[in-house]
Amino acid sequence: MKIRPLVVCLLLVVGAWAAAPQNQQSAPPLKDQSAYPSATHKMTPAEKSNTPEAHGQTVDLNSGSKKDLAALPGVGPDLAQNIIMARPFKTKEDLLRKKIIPQSTFDQIKDLVTVQGPKKQSVPTKSNPE
Repeated sequence: MKIRPLVVCLLLVVGAWAAAPQNQQSAPPLKDQSAYPSATHKMTPAEKSNTPEAHGQTVDLNSGSKKDLAALPGVGPDLAQNIIMARPFKTKEDLLRKKIIPQSTFDQIKDLVTVQGPKKQSVPTKSNPE
């Protein structure tokens, strides 16, 4: 009679193991969420003419779009995405300090970019009312 509870317990364990989901797949990795421009896309002159750089304006590293950043000389879509992912910047030189772009590219764009726009917000400190 001691064997019967053991068999029942064994059947429950085997049944639970068999009912457990098999071959669970994790979610696919996130892709570049930016729709424009893709890594293989070369901007046409018409597309470049609609960017701040084409109008003599500077591009903000913290708030510029991927399209605006990609239009900068020597940048392109891949480096533009790297710049976006490395935000926020406190100075232009952060591009070099964070090793986002090479010195030669920085030399081409340093006068065409600014660092203003949204930066990381600091958490306000609570004051003690007395």
